[in-house]
Amino acid sequence: MSDEVIIRELVGLDQTMAIFPLYSQVSRLSQAVVCQRLSAMFAQSNYRCIAAYIDERMVGASGFWTGTQLWCGKYIEADNVMVDSAVRSQGIGSKMMAWIEAEAERTECAVIRIAMVLGRERTHQFYARNGYFDDGLLMVKALSRGAAEFPEYVSQQV
Repeated sequence: MSDEVIIRELVGLDQTMAIFPLYSQVSRLSQAVVCQRLSAMFAQSNYRCIAAYIDERMVGASGFWTGTQLWCGKYIEADNVMVDSAVRSQGIGSKMMAWIEAEAERTECAVIRIAMVLGRERTHQFYARNGYFDDGLLMVKALSRGAAEFPEYVSQQV
């Protein structure tokens, strides 16, 4: 068995749905919901996905978005970076982020950004080791349609 990590871009919904078993390690969403959401993401024309493989076995995946904002110009935002729990801390996440960084340079982006959930100290340390800086706080409010899925973001104001 080789331990070489190969990063490949997944093209289209069918290839990208191959991430579902890996995504199931970190989420309870059904395959139908993941398919529906990925389909909507691809329809926006600025979403792409990569996967990391060892011996043709998918061991990591990350989506990413390209956009433009006033504050920074063109950017890439990594989305749902995940590594198989059996092979974490072996450099796979760093290799995927290096691939995304090279793509950001190739496409003339000014910055890479990533939104993280608070309280995930290992994740925070990973990004800090890879050259990322704290530069904000993402505020979230669940609306009526999202209240059941995100009860932690439902306002308790009276």
